[in-house]
Formats: sequence, C-alpha cells, structure tokens
Amino acid sequence: MDEELEQLRVTAEDAREEAAALAAERDALAAELAHRTARLRETELRLQRREEAAKAARAALPVQAALDDRMQATEQSAATEELRVAMEELQVLAEELEESNTALAQANAELERRVEARTTELAALNARLRDSEERLRLAQRHAGAATWDWDIAADRFTWSEEYFDLCGLDPRTATPSRDTWLESVLAKDRKGVAAALEICLRHRDPDFQAEYRIRHSRRGERWLASRGRLVCDEHGDPVRLIGLNIDITDRKQAELALAETNETLRQEMAEEVKAREAAQARLFQAMKLEALGQLTGGIAHDFNNLLCVIVSGISLMRRSEDPVWRESLLSAMEQAAHRGSDLTRRLLTFARRQSLRPEPLDLRAWLEDVRELLARSLRGDIMIEIAAPEDLWPALADPGELELAVLNLAVNARDAMPKGGTLRLSVANAELDGLSDPDGLEGPFLHLSVQDDGTGMTPEVLERAFEPSFSTKEMGRGTGLGLAQVYGFARQSGGAARASSTPGQGTLMTLLLPRAAALPHAGAKAALPAEPARSAQGGARLRLLLVEDDEDVARLTAEMLRHLGHEVARVESGPAALKALRDGLKADLLLTDVVMPGGQDGLDLVRRLEEERPELPVLLYSGYGGAPRRVAATGLLLLRKPFTLEQLDRALTAAHARAHRHQSPQP
Repeated sequence: MDEELEQLRVTAEDAREEAAALAAERDALAAELAHRTARLRETELRLQRREEAAKAARAALPVQAALDDRMQATEQSAATEELRVAMEELQVLAEELEESNTALAQANAELERRVEARTTELAALNARLRDSEERLRLAQRHAGAATWDWDIAADRFTWSEEYFDLCGLDPRTATPSRDTWLESVLAKDRKGVAAALEICLRHRDPDFQAEYRIRHSRRGERWLASRGRLVCDEHGDPVRLIGLNIDITDRKQAELALAETNETLRQEMAEEVKAREAAQARLFQAMKLEALGQLTGGIAHDFNNLLCVIVSGISLMRRSEDPVWRESLLSAMEQAAHRGSDLTRRLLTFARRQSLRPEPLDLRAWLEDVRELLARSLRGDIMIEIAAPEDLWPALADPGELELAVLNLAVNARDAMPKGGTLRLSVANAELDGLSDPDGLEGPFLHLSVQDDGTGMTPEVLERAFEPSFSTKEMGRGTGLGLAQVYGFARQSGGAARASSTPGQGTLMTLLLPRAAALPHAGAKAALPAEPARSAQGGARLRLLLVEDDEDVARLTAEMLRHLGHEVARVESGPAALKALRDGLKADLLLTDVVMPGGQDGLDLVRRLEEERPELPVLLYSGYGGAPRRVAATGLLLLRKPFTLEQLDRALTAAHARAHRHQSPQP
C-alpha cells in the first residue's frame, strides 16, 4: 500500500513539472509576440510622421515637393517592404503562439485528466488502506497482537495503539523506547530478552524471536511472543527492526497444564510399571518355585534310584563272599555313580556353570565316530543316516559335551519313533547375519541337525521344549534336563539351539556351533594322555600336598594317591598350604580343590604360589562348574569330580610332565 501511494505521488509530481514547462514555453512565445508587436507599432509611427513631414514640404516648395515626392515614394516603398516583412514575421509568431496556446490547452487538459484519474485512484487506495488498517487493527485486537517499529539509526520507537493495550501501558505517560520496553518485561526474563536482541543486532540475524512475561496493569502476568524482522543498509548495518507482539498466555498455560498432565501420567506409568514388575516378579518366583519343585522332584527320583543301587550293593557285598557276585555288585555301583556324575554335569551345563573345554573338531569324522555310540543307544528298528559335505569347516566345541548333547537328541528322537524310523544327522556351513538371525549370531557357524520322522510336537510343547524340568514323558521316565542340557551347552559354546516340529511328521533339532580357526596338527598330544601312566618320574614316588576341606573326600583321595604309590601330606585350606610350604614341607606337586570355604579358594592359592613358589606344579580338581574363565586363565589342568583311579593317575602324570617341560631349557 505504501509503495502504491509513493508511485501516485511521483506521477503527480511529473505531471506538475510537465505543465510548468509548457506554461514557461507559452510565456516565452507571448513575450516574443509582444516584442514584435511593439516594433511593428514603432515602424508604423515612423511612417506616419514621415508622411506628415513630406506633405508640409510639398506645400512650401513645389519643385522640391516633386523631388520629395519621389524620395518619399522610394522611402515609402522601402518602408512598405520592411512593414511587409515585419507583418510576415508577426504572422509567423502569431501562428506559433496559437500552436503554443493549443498545445498548452491540450497539456492542461491532459494534466487535469491524469490528475483526476490519479486522484480517483489515490482515493481508492486510501480507502483500501483505511480498510486494511481497520482490519489489521481488528485482527490485532482479537488475536492479542500489536505492532512495533524501531528506527535504529534515529533510535526512535513507534508502537501501535494495540501495543499499549497489550502491554498494559498508558499512551499518555509511556514513551515508546527501548528502555520502556525492557522495563515492561519481568525481571526474571529481562536478561534473556536483552541478550536475544543483542545477538540479533550483532550477528545481523534477520529474524528476531523472544518469549517473555510482563506484568499487565489489569490482567496480571501475561506471556508475550515477540517476532521481528531486521533491515540492514547496503553496508550491512542494521537500520530498522519491525515486528509483532502476540499474547501467548493461553498457549503457555496449556503447555504447562500438558506438562503437568504428562508428569502425572509419567508417575502413574512408573507406578504401573513398578506394580507390573512386582507382579511379574511374584509370578516368576511362583514359576521358579514350581519349576524348581518339578526339577528337584525329578532329580531326587533319579538320585534315589542311583543311591538305591549303591546302598543296596554295599549291603549285599557285606553279606556275600562270592567274588563274582561282588564284582557284579561293584560294576552296578560304579555305573550308578557314573550316571550320577552325568546328571550333575547336565545340571551344570544347563546352568552354564560347567566349564567347557572347546577344541577344533572335524565333524565329518566325529559323526562317524559317534555312530557306534548312537547305534548302542537306539533300537534296531531305527536307521541312522549321516550327511556331511567335504568342504566342511572345523567346529569349535567341547567333544564330550557335544557327544552328550547329540546323545540326548538321539534318545528323544528314539522315544518319538515307537514304531521305528530314520534318524538323520547332517552338518553344513552357514554364514549368519546378526541383523536377521533370531539369536543375533553373526559370522561363520556350523549347523548340526538331528532329524526324526516320529510323532512330532504340538506348538504348545515346542514352545516349552528347552525349559528345564519340562517333560512329556510319564513320571519317573526322566528329569526334563535333556533338551535343557542341549540348550545350555549350545549357548555356553557361543552358539544356539533351535527346534522345529510338525505333529505327525517329525522334529528337527539344530545346534549352531562356532567355526574354529583350524584343525589341530596330526599327532598333536591331548592335554591328558590317553593311556594311564604307571607312575611319575619313571616309577619314583611323588611328594604330594593335598589341599581339601572335606574330611571324607580328603581321606579317600589320599588313599587313592597312596595306592598309586605317592607320598601324601594333607592340609585343609590355602593358608595352611602356604604355611606348610614356608615351614619347609617338600612337595613335588600340589593338588587342590577349587572351591573351599574361608574366603580363599584354590585359585587364590594358585595366585599366591605363582609369587612364592612358581616352580611348584599344581593340579586343580573340582565338582563345581563356576568360575570357568578364572580356571582357564591359570592355564592349569582341571580334573573333574568324581574321578576314577585311572583318571587321577593320568592327570597327575600330565600336570607334572607339563610343569617339567615348561621348566626345562629350550634346545
């Protein structure tokens, strides 16, 4: 609107200048015409005076009169010519004056027309401007908005009428200025508003924004949002800041109410989550107690059966002198003890406390070796099929625990095929993607699958297949630890166990085992010799220091060591062992339990021995599966409880030989 008014003003000024030029041209022509007219009148007067003088002369001198008449005629002819020329020039001037008057009249008419048109247009624009201003005023009043204008160069503020009302200021006493504006802002917001204005001016930020509170004289505390536009000159210096203030109190109150509501909801959600977690904890506790009851019931049943064999066998041995009968009883008791040890290993494996000894395995050869074991465990109506590619990667797994896991899967498959069938064992390479794998596994793995064509499992049974103590077998037929052991072994090995099944079509169980870097070199020696050594040091007795806190275990272990021909000294704890060695006890090897009471276990003793007696060989033994990383970090051999006389002999020989190799100078 301002630009249109300015354009009208410039146009009117141009028209005035054009009319003034035409008037000046007309005045010049009129002055020239008046000058020529005056000269013409002077010529006429001279001619008239000459004619009168000639007449008087002719009357006085007739001859002279004739001469004068002739001269007068000549002069009159010249004057007439001069008069004619003057008349022609006067006529030209009159015509030019007429043309100028006509042009001036046309110019005046055009000017009047253009001025009238511009005046009409200006009146319309003024009406539109007044209408826009009125609408803006109404919009500002209803929107709670007000405009302001700061002439930075002159430091002059201009506020609209709505600004005074919006800020609660009296236009009769309040002078628009920067200080008046900042003083209207509450003290707690004043510093931030001044900083925002300073940043806008210093950084030439074209957009000025600020939100602050004021104390309105009639409405109390109000929130205002100030938005402005910075205008700079051709040098980039600020010259003007124009803006708008809006009352945002309702929005701020709504935001505050929303924040309070969100906080209330957050607290309620936190309380609800806490209540749910407590309920879930109670539910999990109940489920754990139920599972523990089922687990302990099954384990107690199996252990009672094993103990029944052992106790009954001992009772019968005391009443029988028949060596054949006694040997049969001993064999049954030994088998029961091994079954108890196997059950303990399954428990520890599921709890992921059984320390594994992974090693590179050629699963092609391993599956062929395990075929005979599976054949003895299955019925004659079940066929065994094995499929393995030639380019199979080596797997990294504990061979003993892997054998137990596959045996558990085979036994489950046998029970699912009461009328016979086919057991298929297959293995394949697999490159897993951590983003798509359900267990998040990534990298090279091997799929070891055990598949049957038996009765299969329902979705409900399949969902609980790996749960401990869960079993579909009738009471007394198992503890439900078979698949739990498989799952625990797979997870502890760094892989996973998965199951899929269709009722009436069979079940597919898959173990995912990590890939090994390479297979061991041919002829590499095992950690423990395959054949039991007759004795250490070429038949010479070893002086052994036994560290065991349990009296019964210590007594039987010492008897086994003496039976192997060794000299045994026994202490109850690690500190006692260190004291005995400091007091001068001679020992060729120290045999210690890993778990002992008193705050210092066998691994703590090993650490102290590395400082005080680094040359002394140590053999660890334990029935507890905890701290596998700590055990592995020592680099020592670990003998698992329970152990036979032969296993104890092999372990002693290997531990002493290993220490001797480490202490011998290298060639």
